[in-house]
Amino acid sequence: MKIDKNIELAKTPPSSFYTSESIFKKNKSTFENSYQFVCHQTELIKSTSIPINLFKDWLDIPLLITKENDDIFCLSNVCTHRGNILCDKKDHKNKLVCNYHGRSFNLNGSINHAPGFKKTKNFPSKDDSINKNINLINWNGLLFVNAGRNKSILKALNEINEMVKWYPFEKISYDKSASKTYTIGAHWALYCENYLEGFHISYVHEGLSSDIDNKSYQTVLLEHAVLQVAKSQNKTDSLCEIGEINNIALNEVYALYFWLFPNIMINFYKWGISVNIIEPLEKEKTRIKFISLPIKGYKQSFGETNSVDHIELEDQKVVINVQNGIKSKFYDRGRYSAEYEKGTHHFHRIISRYL
Repeated sequence: MKIDKNIELAKTPPSSFYTSESIFKKNKSTFENSYQFVCHQTELIKSTSIPINLFKDWLDIPLLITKENDDIFCLSNVCTHRGNILCDKKDHKNKLVCNYHGRSFNLNGSINHAPGFKKTKNFPSKDDSINKNINLINWNGLLFVNAGRNKSILKALNEINEMVKWYPFEKISYDKSASKTYTIGAHWALYCENYLEGFHISYVHEGLSSDIDNKSYQTVLLEHAVLQVAKSQNKTDSLCEIGEINNIALNEVYALYFWLFPNIMINFYKWGISVNIIEPLEKEKTRIKFISLPIKGYKQSFGETNSVDHIELEDQKVVINVQNGIKSKFYDRGRYSAEYEKGTHHFHRIISRYL
């Protein structure tokens, strides 16, 4: 798939990108080698181990996030004896015990006890540990893991960190009741494309459109990432009283929308942060995890036309419509709005390099 670097000349991906089973399967390598948000560090206050099934029902990579004293680890959630899954729920114990043959591991992944292996030679070795050197980073309390080797997202996270140093990360925590999971009948990339342009806001999101200054909407291209900035119509809804981002005063900013390749969205609001994780399941089936991380003393609003849950459903509706449209024999490729669809074009240019 070739996407011209000049957006004024470029065409969007062919419909086969979204409808071809073989192209969809090529995405596996991209996701296996990407950093993924798994949880917030506040979830480890009452738990010492949290099982994570990375890309459940698709790649199914069983992992464990553990905490021992102040150290956080990402481990394989598979017993090294016979492949049994070690943990299936959050726990608060100082050992990980396999319920198949009793092998136990320390929270750093090393073997603690292995019944029946006194006569086994050259045991234990490093291969018997469940610590497989899986990359884990703690980004302002947000934990990301990478089960592969592609570290391209790290530069983007560093760039974003410089932009949001003023944000009160120390005051945010995970809100399970406000977090939701959706499944929609559409290709994962269509959801990302929709997110990466503000062109549709005035047509699709009546509530949001009344809150932001659509004419001031900005898109900033980063390495393997995109920032979108929306100015507020009312300064009482602004992010912060002092400072600026991309030469815009923060007391004029309604929200910051960061996309990280290939499928993570981190959104900064006055009330807190929301994280959207877009997980492919099939070529026409996608799971969307919405994670709510409010600032202490604030709550995410619900049910209003400008609330994030309402906007989410509006986005899903239009994405499903596009999924149905791209299968038409009368559609193959479109053109980009050079003024408004820089983020979407940037995404397509990146994904084309991985196919």
